[in-house]
Amino acid sequence: MAGKVVVDLICFALHHLNMLQAIVDYWRKLKGSVHPDDATTFGRFGEHGFNLDFPPPAYIGDILNAPIIILDNNGGFDMRTTPTEFPDALAHEEFREALAFPQRLDLSARTVAPYYRSRNYTRFLMSGAAALVNGVAYRSVNGDAKRVKELTRILPSAKFHRNWLIQSVLPLVNRGERFLVIHRWGRWAPATDVFRAHPNAIFSTAQISKDLSRQELAAAEAFLQQLK
Repeated sequence: MAGKVVVDLICFALHHLNMLQAIVDYWRKLKGSVHPDDATTFGRFGEHGFNLDFPPPAYIGDILNAPIIILDNNGGFDMRTTPTEFPDALAHEEFREALAFPQRLDLSARTVAPYYRSRNYTRFLMSGAAALVNGVAYRSVNGDAKRVKELTRILPSAKFHRNWLIQSVLPLVNRGERFLVIHRWGRWAPATDVFRAHPNAIFSTAQISKDLSRQELAAAEAFLQQLK
C-alpha cells in the first residue's frame, strides 16, 4: 500500500512537471526563426506583417518556475533596434538556447530587447517572480500589421499557446500555484475567458499601455506576499 502511495506521488509530480514543460518542449523544436509547425501556414500566406528574420520571443523569463505569468500579445519588431540585437549567427543561437532552457531575465544578454529592459515589471522578470508569454511568438511592428490578426487564429503555434493556457496553466491557477496577469488578450481570446472573475487572475484596464497598471502590479505583489 505504501509503495502504491509513493508511485502515485511520483506520477503526480511528473504530471505536474510535464504541465509546465509543454511549452518549452514545443519551442525546443525551433531551428531557425520559424517553428516547423508554422512553416506551411506562412508559406500559404505570402505577404503578411510578421517579421521572420529573427527568432521569435515566445516567452521571456523563467516560465517553468515563475509564480506570476504575464500574458502579452506578440513579439515586437523595430526596423532600427531589432537587427542590433542579432548581429551574428551566434546571437540567433543564443536566443534559441534561451527558449530551450528558460532562465530569469538577464539584462547582460545581448539579445534582450530594449522593450523588456524598461518595463515596470522588468524587476519581476529578473528576480524570477514572473515570466511573460506572448499569445503569438512572432514579431510585428504592431497588432494592426497586415494579416496579423488573421494569422493569429490559424498559426499552429498560436493555437498551441492557447491550448497550453487552458490545459497547463489553468489547473495551476486553480490550485493557487500561479497568478495570471492578463495584460493583453487580443492574441489569446477566447482562451482567456475562463479566467474572468478568477481570484488568481486579473485583467488589465489599460491594454494599450506597455507597462502593467497599478491594479495589476498590486495584485501581483499581493500574490507574492501570500507565498512567503
